[in-house]
Amino acid sequence: MSDEMLKRLEKLEKRLEKLEKNGFEDTLILIEILSNITFFGGLKMEKCKYAKERQCGFFTLKSDAKRKIPIATECGINGCKGEPSHYHIELSNVTCTLCPVYKTKTPI
Repeated sequence: MSDEMLKRLEKLEKRLEKLEKNGFEDTLILIEILSNITFFGGLKMEKCKYAKERQCGFFTLKSDAKRKIPIATECGINGCKGEPSHYHIELSNVTCTLCPVYKTKTPI
């Protein structure tokens, strides 16, 4: 192999190592973000008065929501006063983390 080809190969190897390093760091950052979402979402879910039977009692959705929102499920909340055949958002740590209602004084 020529010297020029070896230099190009070394540069390519350095670039590849740099990409691998950054990719690993990005993965670690993503894992950290997801673990924070899981932790804080779980705390919010435990303390939220609308979190009932794995569904959000605050958001009542019409029956056609199932086709539009993949996390909408048929109402399973005992004593719910919503209209017949309505849906609610399924609870998870992620949905609770993103909830804008938590600790607000008035519903949005």
